[in-house]
Amino acid sequence: MLATHQRSVSVMRYGLAVVLAAGLVAAFWWQGERFIAANGPTFDEAAHLAAGYSYWTTGSFRMNREDPPLLKLWWALPLVLGERPPFPHDVAAATGHDHWHVGTVLVYGSGVPPSAMLTPARRMNLAVGCGVVLVAGWWAFRAWKSPLAGLAASAFAAFDPNLLALSCVLSTDVGLTFFALLTSYLLWEYSAAASRQLLIAAGVSLGLMVGSKLSALGVVAGLGVAGGLFVLRGGVLALPGATPPGGWTTRSRLRATLDLAFRLGVIGLVTLAATYGFIHFDEWGRGLKFQLTRAGHGDGHFYLCGDLSRTGWYHYFLVALAVKLPLGLLAASLVPGVSLLALLGRPDGSTKPSRLPVWFVVPPLVFLAAASYSRVDLGIRVVLPAVAFLYVVAAGLAAPGCGRAVRLILLGGCVAWAGVSGWIAAPHQIAYFNELSGGPAGGVRVVADSNADWGQDLPQLKAYMDREGIGAVYLSYFGTDRPEAYGIRFQPLPGYGRVGPPGGELTPVDAPRHVVAVSANNLLGIYIADPDTFAWLRTRPPTAILGGSIYLFDLTADPDAIRRLRAVPANPGR
Repeated sequence: MLATHQRSVSVMRYGLAVVLAAGLVAAFWWQGERFIAANGPTFDEAAHLAAGYSYWTTGSFRMNREDPPLLKLWWALPLVLGERPPFPHDVAAATGHDHWHVGTVLVYGSGVPPSAMLTPARRMNLAVGCGVVLVAGWWAFRAWKSPLAGLAASAFAAFDPNLLALSCVLSTDVGLTFFALLTSYLLWEYSAAASRQLLIAAGVSLGLMVGSKLSALGVVAGLGVAGGLFVLRGGVLALPGATPPGGWTTRSRLRATLDLAFRLGVIGLVTLAATYGFIHFDEWGRGLKFQLTRAGHGDGHFYLCGDLSRTGWYHYFLVALAVKLPLGLLAASLVPGVSLLALLGRPDGSTKPSRLPVWFVVPPLVFLAAASYSRVDLGIRVVLPAVAFLYVVAAGLAAPGCGRAVRLILLGGCVAWAGVSGWIAAPHQIAYFNELSGGPAGGVRVVADSNADWGQDLPQLKAYMDREGIGAVYLSYFGTDRPEAYGIRFQPLPGYGRVGPPGGELTPVDAPRHVVAVSANNLLGIYIADPDTFAWLRTRPPTAILGGSIYLFDLTADPDAIRRLRAVPANPGR
């Protein structure tokens, strides 16, 4: 009777946890819909969508080869199954399959409203973000042996503005994050109970991870180091059912690990080749070559704490994580994180070494170290796969054990803190900065680029102009979106990203209002030819900051400033 009652209570408890987890995923999706409705296309979205659509319609993978095709194929699927707008073959041929020009014509010149094209594609990526929420929650539940831990990990993921923002734009970072977390989890499970099913699943996930983004090689390195440490600490990573006649020795364990790694590699390689349709697999090598030599392609424009650099900084991501991650998540990660690091450095004399410190700590740290060494300092999105491990680590506060009541109180406060921060940031999560940095206005002085300004806020500019009765603005825009698509009248100023002529028109000298709108990246001088073009505006308090990325200055009452502004030449476009 008592046993039956306990089983009933257990079923109810787990059932409630499943319902709450579904609610967190639904909340994540709802936040995503708000974001998608409020934010315009970011810098790379048109190019990525055009590339994915070209793969489906032409069977060629030559466009945008610097990123693997898997996620772009996924994003373009609604176009293939739905409207099927005509692909601009003539533009592709005339520009040597340049994804920027093809993307501009496809998204803005096909007759289909840009939002109608991008919204279904963005929802495809939002579904991948939901997968991150679920995998983080499931792994925390399995690792910490607590439904509450699973819910906490899902909550930290669902309320992270960075994960939400990157899930709602066509960026490869969330796809890499999902498969990195999934592959790590599967190998963690395999290290406890090897099975053929887990072997195949881990190998396929590994291949899809490498097919998501080329920086996945850093995750592969992290998993390799984690596996090696696990074996050296006494663990066994071998094929299912493999047991040497004389028992396990260090040498036999290492040999078995290499055999397993080879099998995983073969499965992963076949899966990766499948994402290229097998016959175009050589494009992966060309993409890798581009990424390894990308500094020579003019991508070295980085910003940190007021300084510009073409070579980046080794400590950039540590600073970015400190100001971009919710403080509730960072605080909750502190106690379990320190404990895991202590366990990692402590010799383990037991016959069953702990798997938690190896698989929770090593892969993200190795990946973070590799990203820092590469010094491609484009934003926190580059290290998002490492951030995802924090969701699982932070949930360790809910693990059974000593002082659990105090830890649960701390966990509840941290989840609430993170949730409120995410709620306040909506629907402009791209420009989220935590309280330590002073919010978007303060954070952009520390790190910029895709951390704050990805070209997403032209809809906010149009709404502001309508609300304030401003007929036209002087516009210095960072991004590939088109002001004309929103009916924005503007006089172009130096900017970055525009494909084609600068567009726009001259603002009359006797216009009733003279308002200049400058993207944050341009204001800071990150990508424009002369970094000091807008230095004279940096000391002025802005009239308004739209979405955290567009700074407005009303110069109507300052004739000298207006003359100076009108003398600035427009950006020629590309």
